[in-house]
Amino acid sequence: MADVDYAVLVKHLRAVAELSQEQLARELDVTVGTVNGWENSRHRPINAQRKRLRKMAEEQGVAVPRKTGGAR
Repeated sequence: MADVDYAVLVKHLRAVAELSQEQLARELDVTVGTVNGWENSRHRPINAQRKRLRKMAEEQGVAVPRKTGGAR
């Protein structure tokens, strides 16, 4: 199964939910720098936050994007 593209997911989810990075950070109990890092692919959310992001996406009707191609 392809890996989730969290950078795309977070950006799209914030746009659909009309949330700033600060608002999303508050909702997930992380820092703004953490959300920014996810959006810029510097790091990935930990498991609990991945689950929460996927749940938020489901609630907002946002498709969970998958990374495509690339070497393994």
